[in-house]
Amino acid sequence: MAKSTRSKVKRSFRAKKREEGVYAATEAARLQRLNSKLTAKVDDGDEESAKPVEGDAAQVLGGDENSRREEWRRSKGMTPVPKLTRMNRQGLPAARRKSGRPSRRR
Repeated sequence: MAKSTRSKVKRSFRAKKREEGVYAATEAARLQRLNSKLTAKVDDGDEESAKPVEGDAAQVLGGDENSRREEWRRSKGMTPVPKLTRMNRQGLPAARRKSGRPSRRR
């Protein structure tokens, strides 16, 4: 009955196929290719960037650094964070997310 890929049964059968079934050779080749890419990237880069720097948790986890979205916006010549131009009825900047009744029927 379960058709979704969220289904635990479907996921377990797919995992079995990847490990020992018909797709095992393809999966092994994919893992080898990705592993060689990662090792080449670590070897080419400096060793300091591969090791986490001692410091506060936000810095280690990359909290203060730019996100991929901000980098993409910068590469396209946009501002990293778009300015809020919408106003609500009180004349304040509108919220980023709309609260209230959900649009999805349950």
